[in-house]
Amino acid sequence: MKKFLLLSVCVIAAMPAMAQRNVECVLSPFQELITKARNEEQINNLITRGADFDKPVRCGGSVMQLAIRRGNPKILEALLRQSPKRASDMVSLDAFPIAGAPKQIPLILFAACYAPNAAMMELLMQANADVLITDDFGRNILWYLSKNPVLRDTELQDKLNQMLLYGVTAVQPATQDNQAQPQGQPSTQGQVPNGNTNMGTGLPQATQGTLMAE
Repeated sequence: MKKFLLLSVCVIAAMPAMAQRNVECVLSPFQELITKARNEEQINNLITRGADFDKPVRCGGSVMQLAIRRGNPKILEALLRQSPKRASDMVSLDAFPIAGAPKQIPLILFAACYAPNAAMMELLMQANADVLITDDFGRNILWYLSKNPVLRDTELQDKLNQMLLYGVTAVQPATQDNQAQPQGQPSTQGQVPNGNTNMGTGLPQATQGTLMAE
C-alpha cells in the first residue's frame, strides 16, 4: 500500500512537467512572419517601422534560427543589414536539437548544421561570424557541417577547412594571381603589416585563430 501511495505521489508530481512538454508551441508574430516570409520586403517594411526582431521568444527557435531554416538569403540579409551583430548570437537548441551538442551554441554553428544552402553561411561570414569558434564541448564548425546532408562534402566544407588550417575567418577565392602560388603554401596577397589579410571579396578581414578539430 505504501509503495502504491508513493508511486501515485510521484506520478502526480510529474504531471505538470509532462503537461508543459506536451503544450503546443505558440509562435510570436515575428516568428510566424519569418517562417512564412516570401521576400525581404516583408521584413524591411517592419524594420522601417522600428520592429524589434530581438525580443525573447518562449519556444520555437529565435528569429535568426527560423530565418536560416527558411533558407531565403534575402530575408537573412535584411535581418543582418539591420543588425550585423546578430551573426554572433548564441542560440538555444531546445527547438532544434543536435545530438551530442550543448544546450546553447553560436549561430554560425547552428547554421552549419541546419542551413539548406551555402548562401546562408556566406552571409553570416560576411557579417563577421567567427568560423573558428567552438562550442562548450570544443567542437568546431566542421563537426556541425558533417551533420548537414546538403552542405557536407561540398566546396563550402573545403573552404572552411582551409580557414581552420590557416587560422583565418575568410579565405581568398582562387584567381589567376593566387593560382600560381606554390602548392601547400598560403597566399600572402593583400597582407597588411599587422598580420591581418584583406581578402577584397566583401568578406571580413582575416583574424588569427587555432585549429580545434575534434
